[in-house]
Amino acid sequence: MGSGDGLMAGGDDEFLFKEEGPEVPVAPDMSVSRQPWLILIVDDDPEVHAMTRLVMKKFTYRGRPVQFLSAYSAEEALGILRNDPGIAMILLDVVMETDDAGLRLVPRIRDELGNSQVRIILRTGQPGQAPEDDVIHGYDINDYKAKTELTAQKLGTATVAALRSFEHITELIRSRQGMERIIDASGSLFALRAIDRFAEAVLRELARVLNAPVDGLVCVPRGNARADAQILAASGRHADSIGLPLGHSVDPGLAAKVMDVLRARQHHFDDNDAILWLRTTDGRDAVACLHVGRPLDQLERKLAEVLGAKIAIGFDNLHLYEQVKRSHKAAVIALAGLAEYKDPDGGGDHGLRLSRLVTEIAFAMRSQEGWDTTIDDDFLDQITMGAMLYDIGMVGVPDSVIRKDQLLDETERQQMEQHCERGAAILEKASRLVEGSNYLSFGAAIARAHHERWDGSGYPGGLSGTDIPAAARIVAVADVYDALTHRRSWREAVPLADALKTIGDGAGTLFDPTVVAAFFKVRQSRGRMR
Repeated sequence: MGSGDGLMAGGDDEFLFKEEGPEVPVAPDMSVSRQPWLILIVDDDPEVHAMTRLVMKKFTYRGRPVQFLSAYSAEEALGILRNDPGIAMILLDVVMETDDAGLRLVPRIRDELGNSQVRIILRTGQPGQAPEDDVIHGYDINDYKAKTELTAQKLGTATVAALRSFEHITELIRSRQGMERIIDASGSLFALRAIDRFAEAVLRELARVLNAPVDGLVCVPRGNARADAQILAASGRHADSIGLPLGHSVDPGLAAKVMDVLRARQHHFDDNDAILWLRTTDGRDAVACLHVGRPLDQLERKLAEVLGAKIAIGFDNLHLYEQVKRSHKAAVIALAGLAEYKDPDGGGDHGLRLSRLVTEIAFAMRSQEGWDTTIDDDFLDQITMGAMLYDIGMVGVPDSVIRKDQLLDETERQQMEQHCERGAAILEKASRLVEGSNYLSFGAAIARAHHERWDGSGYPGGLSGTDIPAAARIVAVADVYDALTHRRSWREAVPLADALKTIGDGAGTLFDPTVVAAFFKVRQSRGRMR
């Protein structure tokens, strides 16, 4: 309060908090122990602070008391507001260190701090210095009171109105923020295509929406009887339970609550846990349990339920994606079977054998510097299936050439070499029915380039070095090794040592040295497993 500003506005002015009816409106005290409403008193007169605290000491709103913070200047108030954004209401004096210090503080609160929800009640002992109409229209305040009219009753009434307004605005902001988090969570969840990663993300995103620790589990029923469930993902106290039966790996009380949710098909909320029933269209269902450690309010429960519905859709989409993916794999296996049918020496498992080795080599390369971005999860998935199609072009090579037990003549050799381009053409035509990279387009690149050589001596394009697709460079090593170590119609299998020497000697000429190094790393790993 500056000069002329005080509890007494002149010698016979009314006292700031004169008695008028009941002292303060007191709402029914449901639970005074709940977190109090924070109110900041900004006034340079200590008596105003003391009197405000005195007359409001019994005030409660929605069962919550008030707690007062004090600032004696605009700058001090700004510092408190900057460090404590939970303040619900400000009782702000106009005249403090300057005649308009309180007025100048308002835009700093709204614009500089970006605080639009705190309610501001302007109090002045000199209303003529800051006319009410000008202040209400010119500043983002919520009420304007002359200190001479602000009785204890009116202060209580103004406080209830301000807190109610703050509560509504805060709920709207929380609701908007919650929905934004749900939208973000939906984008993150729906981008995942593996059930384990999806389940992990469910816990993470649910915790983010509810502002809780990532501590919980996701599980699905086991068997038709729904007597138990299997844990798909877990974190926090359940981190070691992934893949285990629910009933044998968590507290019996929690297991019972989760199973009750599955049987009753409805959400469960208590003082510690939020357990969501995730309803899927095919009736498989799932449960997400998060240990929030506190009861959720109505808004939080609603947000959890909305996110739960989104998660359930994600489970459905994931199931459909898996079905489509299995269909693609079935088509790949069928096509690979055609090439196997033409191979008199494949034994029916050549494609699977090669695919397994190729995947192991690619995985070993992934740990080498610079390869972790190229060989990601999608690459590993696609090379596993795409490698099975590398020789699909052999369906167009005459049986007389394939089954010949002598060296091929020039014409026959040309017919044999055409299988690369022919296989790529078959797969590329089919792959155009599917957008983006897929098993068929990936297989086409391998089919065309798996006979290219690091030094450019291969066919059909004479590509060299890194111009050869990485997947084809991997298949080239695996193909030669598999061919050498298995019987062909024109020769017996070569000794293992000779086959390994051929691969090693070809590093830097026939083969990518990095691929060769990964191949021998796989060989060493296989040896340790025996």
